[in-house]
Amino acid sequence: MSDDASAQPGCRSRFRFGPGLLVTAAFIGPGTVVTASKAGAQFGCDLLWTILFASFGTIVLQSLAARLGILSGSGLGESIRESLSGSWLLRGAIALVVAAIGIGNAAYQTGNLTGAAAGATSVLQGGAVSWLVVLIVLTSAVIWLGRYKLLHRILVAWVVLLSLSFLIAGLFSMPTWNELVDGLLVPRVDGENLTLVIALIGTTIVPYNLFLHASGAAVTWQGDDKRHAIAQSDLDTLFSVALGGLVTAAILITASTAFHSAGKPWTSIDQIAEQLRPALGPAGGIAFALGLFAAGLTSAVTAPLATAYAISGALGWQADPTRRRFRAIALGVVLVGGILAIGFGKSPALTIQFAQVANGLLLPIVACFLLIAVVSRGRAMGEGLGRTRLVLAVIVVMGVAGLGVWRMTIAFVGV
Repeated sequence: MSDDASAQPGCRSRFRFGPGLLVTAAFIGPGTVVTASKAGAQFGCDLLWTILFASFGTIVLQSLAARLGILSGSGLGESIRESLSGSWLLRGAIALVVAAIGIGNAAYQTGNLTGAAAGATSVLQGGAVSWLVVLIVLTSAVIWLGRYKLLHRILVAWVVLLSLSFLIAGLFSMPTWNELVDGLLVPRVDGENLTLVIALIGTTIVPYNLFLHASGAAVTWQGDDKRHAIAQSDLDTLFSVALGGLVTAAILITASTAFHSAGKPWTSIDQIAEQLRPALGPAGGIAFALGLFAAGLTSAVTAPLATAYAISGALGWQADPTRRRFRAIALGVVLVGGILAIGFGKSPALTIQFAQVANGLLLPIVACFLLIAVVSRGRAMGEGLGRTRLVLAVIVVMGVAGLGVWRMTIAFVGV
């Protein structure tokens, strides 16, 4: 499609959803459900501000990743490599990206598989290890055969149903306006809730989604007028992520009402079904289990594919799902995550929360490389980033990095 054709008024008026909804479906997984439920059960509505901050940060960073994909026509991994081409920093940057995405997604995959297994055992019975083996084989087969698009459509539909269930339950469980406004607008963070704050951020601003979004945007708006495509992408990202943030907030609110306000302890994933009883009654347990299974399996397929896109691009390999190297990377993430899930997944809630914390700690590394690539490629192509957008992105990255440093200080120094 030529620039002239793409700039016609008819083309400009037609809005298309891009990869934003896929990104949202990827982060509304077991990690979001478990982490938001635990936050609401332990601290009531006090951590709603974290969801607001995380949603804002996701919109800022994901829109930058999509912008980069549209302008360059390639993924984030390729853009990072291109931006640092000829620099002595290139090898170190590639090593950091590969390590951050590899380690982070292996941990994330552990949580995905553990959550999906927990959902399966709740409905179909059987041992957790047996279901983990089944899920590892199923996920590997889907990736190797390239059948993930059809599976994603089915599973995303289940994730949407789970999200709607929590949204409806959230309406039944609404706190007072004072609690709601106070939780959203008054940041509360201390040594006691810091781990959950980082986990909530890590389960929303997911590093691998930046790579997934850049590649998806490059394909979705290929050949379109660049400025118009960016405008459409920004709307797609805003709507999709805002919807995901609303679902996350609804999960936290239902947990706050079911456990914190009622004075009941929250100790296991199975108890989350109680949060859906106001809206679904006895069917809440089955709906939650099936939704958790679908959310876990959706993310279990998405995370390895995004890892393969990221590492292939960073290493200068062709980021093609039909290539053996691409599949080998994706299958490696599945196997490592599966082994960790079998070995350390006896406490699903803790395993899933650990995965989100790991992502939150690694996020600033990936985000910094995103900013470098966006600024560098934008200048090279004559497309400025925009000072306001850059300042907002830097604030988000510095905020997350500061929380990570605080958490590491507590872990190693004890203060």
